[in-house]
Amino acid sequence: LGTNFSKASLWGFPKRGIEVASQVKERHEKRLEVLRQGKQSPEVIDEIVKVEKVLSTLHIEENIKKATEIELRYVEAINKLEPLDKVIVLDGYINGKAYWKIGRDIGYTERGIQKRVTIIFEKLAKML
Repeated sequence: LGTNFSKASLWGFPKRGIEVASQVKERHEKRLEVLRQGKQSPEVIDEIVKVEKVLSTLHIEENIKKATEIELRYVEAINKLEPLDKVIVLDGYINGKAYWKIGRDIGYTERGIQKRVTIIFEKLAKML
């Protein structure tokens, strides 16, 4: 995974991908329903085939399983961190707290938190 983590890579990215795929599936299913109710011209039949092909490639359940596996790996790795590092990751990347607020709460400067985050991400990357 490298050390280029972000809030999206920790929790949001897998979930966002599933959310987008679910929206695509829902829209295509509605489109398919409308197409099937109309006159079945060759163009409409061709469009139905295209929509069905898109729907067959989504694999949402498989993606949910993969996202869950990724989340479990993150949780396991985060749980192996030192307590202070765990607080920084959970507050900053799970709860969305700003670095300066984390620093204020635990007696660090914002810059100190930023430096520590780099080290934490290197540790996480090795664990993952």
